[in-house]
Amino acid sequence: MNKRKVIQASALIIILVLVFQAGVFAYAKVAVTPKAETEDSQKTNTGPVQSEVVRSTYDQFLKEFSVQETYRKQIEKLVAGGYSRAAVMTAYDFLYHNFGNVNDWTAMLEARNTGKTWETLFTQYRETHKEFIPRSFESEELELLMQVQGATSDDIMIADRFSFVTGKLFGDLLNAKLKSGNWSGVFEQENVLYSGNPFPRVQITEEEVRKYTGQGKLSDQQVTHAFVLAQKLGESAKVVVTKVAQGISDEMIMAQSYTEKYGE
Repeated sequence: MNKRKVIQASALIIILVLVFQAGVFAYAKVAVTPKAETEDSQKTNTGPVQSEVVRSTYDQFLKEFSVQETYRKQIEKLVAGGYSRAAVMTAYDFLYHNFGNVNDWTAMLEARNTGKTWETLFTQYRETHKEFIPRSFESEELELLMQVQGATSDDIMIADRFSFVTGKLFGDLLNAKLKSGNWSGVFEQENVLYSGNPFPRVQITEEEVRKYTGQGKLSDQQVTHAFVLAQKLGESAKVVVTKVAQGISDEMIMAQSYTEKYGE
């Protein structure tokens, strides 16, 4: 296969990944201690994390999302201000997958303190933010991007989503990453809660799709969506597919998963 065909094949793969991951990005979740106990807010105001369970969960959280130092300091500031560490991590986790920003983070925590449920907050966020739609790259443009030294398919996808949420030019953001060598600092400059970690690919076979669509309750698209959501949350695909088939909303599924992961 000649070089041009290889490039064209790579471009097609990128297009498929962009379409497949539109609106929902999946990230591998490291193992964490479930049911993290909620620490007393007054204790966290006056000292380090008291509970070893919470400490372990928090350490895993920092590793999982490669949380930048700027945001680590913000977390401690929020905890010192009275927000539970579990709530801070839950809001961050949700917004990380949506390329949310610091203002979204604090607003969500403030709303949570008024008594709103996570399901309600996630639903409100979805309703007030435009759904991400990947750019429709011309084949020639993708071919040129694939030839840019230092640029990867992940960089292209990240720059596309980054451009969508910030309004900044795709090329400017990609160049900023290539100049600095990583995405972390570029995201910090824009106050976006993302570290630039590559997007894990969701693997689903035709047999698995047929398995879950066979009973006629779910479409191919719903099954695929459930697999993406499951990987993002680090949950079993079977469990998430079952919940989707039962009519449980994405927001409720996420709320349940985050509560299991971080605590109330």
